[in-house]
Amino acid sequence: MTEETYDYDVRCRTCRTIFKVQLFDSHDKNLFVAAKKDWYCEKCKKAYFSKQTEELTKAHKEIGLPELTGTRKMISWGVKVRGELINKVKYLQQSLSFINDEEKELSEKAFERFFKEWQEQTVAKWWVDNRKMNVRDISIRIKEITENLKKN
Repeated sequence: MTEETYDYDVRCRTCRTIFKVQLFDSHDKNLFVAAKKDWYCEKCKKAYFSKQTEELTKAHKEIGLPELTGTRKMISWGVKVRGELINKVKYLQQSLSFINDEEKELSEKAFERFFKEWQEQTVAKWWVDNRKMNVRDISIRIKEITENLKKN
């Protein structure tokens, strides 16, 4: 069975340049996608991701996280993933309630140590490899840190 491909001329949403894309569905479906989707040429796509990466990196520096290392694409992806994970940590912190001030202080220390662990992760690949980390995973790690703080 052979897969048919179709080439379509589309227009970049940003710079209005016309370029070709290759689509693999039925011709009718491809016509719909080619007409309705927002297309971006490689130049505009690179500029967008560079700007997004720069803004996120600046925001991460402000909260104490270092710049990431790796290829340009990996850094762009890693910075995006790191931003999503930071949001998960913030969500977890905001959802906690405490019985007393001592418990709250212990939690703050645990989050501080957890954050220091993340500050040591400067390779973009580490962030990409851990992109599926969820609030539960973060919570488990915070609990481990809290238990260690109680022992000391």
